[in-house]
Amino acid sequence: MSNDLNKINLWFDKFDQAFSAFPDIIAETAVEHFKEGFISKSWEGVPWAPYKNKKREPKKGSLMMRTNNLFSSIRPSEVNPSLVTISAGSPKVPYARIHNEGGVINKAARSETFVRNRYTKGKKAKAFGGMGLYKGGTKAGKGLTFKAHSITMPQRQFMGVSASLNLRIMNRLKAAFNKE
Repeated sequence: MSNDLNKINLWFDKFDQAFSAFPDIIAETAVEHFKEGFISKSWEGVPWAPYKNKKREPKKGSLMMRTNNLFSSIRPSEVNPSLVTISAGSPKVPYARIHNEGGVINKAARSETFVRNRYTKGKKAKAFGGMGLYKGGTKAGKGLTFKAHSITMPQRQFMGVSASLNLRIMNRLKAAFNKE
């Protein structure tokens, strides 16, 4: 009888040790899975919408990874025994949600006055006609008016509910439990 009790106690000890590692395993697996979508340019086997402006599309890689800011912003934001939350975006990357979900961005009409930066020299000044750096390429003190418009952003999902992610997580949890 005590031998059976020892086996049960050992099993629960093993379970406690394995379970304490589960949230970290889930977080690592999810982040890895979400970042793989950037490399494959797809979500759950469905390719991302092609770019409308072929001039902006890089010859190699992905426009979504031009700066790597969005890719790098995918991280675990909360990991504890009862909850694992993976987030994307930051103040530096406010566009994460619109890329993941798609939608329409409405821009209001506005007018702006630009002032010449008299300290700009060198390559930047030459890029703007050698006249110094003017935002929008206008002369100092001149204003620009922008009409109200909307931009339709196609969905290029990289995060969300995923059957293949759930299967990966289950396989890794089973492997971690059997290893202990």
